[in-house]
Amino acid sequence: MPNREILGRIGYMAQSDALYENLSAQENLMFFGKMRGIKTAALQAEIEYVAQVVDLTNHLSKRVSGYSGGMKRRLSLAIAMLGRPELMILDEPTVGIDPALRHKIWVELAKIRDEGRSVLVTTHVMDEAELTDRVALLLHGDIIAFDTPQKLERQYQVKSIEEVFLKAEEEK
Repeated sequence: MPNREILGRIGYMAQSDALYENLSAQENLMFFGKMRGIKTAALQAEIEYVAQVVDLTNHLSKRVSGYSGGMKRRLSLAIAMLGRPELMILDEPTVGIDPALRHKIWVELAKIRDEGRSVLVTTHVMDEAELTDRVALLLHGDIIAFDTPQKLERQYQVKSIEEVFLKAEEEK
């Protein structure tokens, strides 16, 4: 059996949304919050906070089956954020999300980092990789470059992480 105490300290967002479509967003958040061990007294405030971060406050009572793909991604991210986990593992968290909300989410991820919590993000969006403290560039499952975005750009003498990737790929 998985250790629920440890799992309660980790927020996870898979590439594929794992939601209960016949429930509302509020019900999904309540279910996952209780599974993570968040006390009932604190759970509603947590739900309100994460719903505000991902701009779902006005849609919490709607059934998830009626959500767009982007709304489902936002709900999955909200679930991962519940309980202020020490470690968040997010697989392409901003796919299908509009630019303004994407920016708001990255501001929140920086705030989480500044609180001393860790965030591991996978992304194909290279300008998002520029926003990280460290980036590992993968090619066919192998790490081809790893450091801060700024150091990699200096090392490869280019102006963006996308250019780092292209140059590192050529060298492999």
